Amino acid sequence: MKNKLIKTLIAVICSVSVFTIQTQAQSFENIANSIRTGNSSALAASFQGNVEITIKDAGNSYSKSQAEMVLKNFFSTHQPKSFAIAHEGTSPEGSKYFIGTLLTASGNYRVYVYAKATAGAMAIQEIRFEEQ
Repeated sequence: MKNKLIKTLIAVICSVSVFTIQTQAQSFENIANSIRTGNSSALAASFQGNVEITIKDAGNSYSKSQAEMVLKNFFSTHQPKSFAIAHEGTSPEGSKYFIGTLLTASGNYRVYVYAKATAGAMAIQEIRFEEQ
């Protein structure tokens, strides 16, 4: 009886872990797709509280609604043509990041996204657009 309970508990823990990893991967792909399509609303859905946004050399901390407007303005003047992730990884603290290249109608940008896993999803903490 005790062995069966332990095996069931281990199976449940493994299932939850796999589900969490898959959900985080989907969240990161959703973030990349939002950048690829210039969808500031979908991108803002990944913000939790305040977010740091840097565009070119100007950066600031914004509330979720302010950040959405800043990104909407950026994407309206820099219509995305394509976006590709070049590198992604995990920090020792557990935060995840990716670096990608955004090609727009008015220039190319190196994009850095830093996110933290919260409740099975990725919450963007910082996003940077650096002109190439």
